[in-house]
Amino acid sequence: MADPVERKPDERETPLGAEEGGGPPIGSAWTLDVEGDAAWSADLEHAAPVPRIGERIEFIGADGRRQAFRVTEVVHTLQPSASDRPPVQAEERGPNSIVTDGANETVPRSLRAGLPRVVVVPADGVK
Repeated sequence: MADPVERKPDERETPLGAEEGGGPPIGSAWTLDVEGDAAWSADLEHAAPVPRIGERIEFIGADGRRQAFRVTEVVHTLQPSASDRPPVQAEERGPNSIVTDGANETVPRSLRAGLPRVVVVPADGVK
């Protein structure tokens, strides 16, 4: 049997993974951004599929209580790659990982994906 990478796409049994040039992995770390009166946000500790707009997310707190949220927006972010950013010790305003508003002073030569941000609002009832 031929190597799956060497076979034609329609002859492959499984799609190529990210390490084989087949696109992003199915799961990714992402940031949950809860809007509303009790707003908060947190980054996922492990990779998971990025939810779609309209999907329901259930959060189970440390005390076991469940909260339901509805996805209203998914924001994919890009950042200059490490080779295109100054070293942290060369920064004048603080770490280069801080997000700020304002005009971009230079055009990046290469990019990397940042964490997608999944914006949610409280959903009515838990089902």
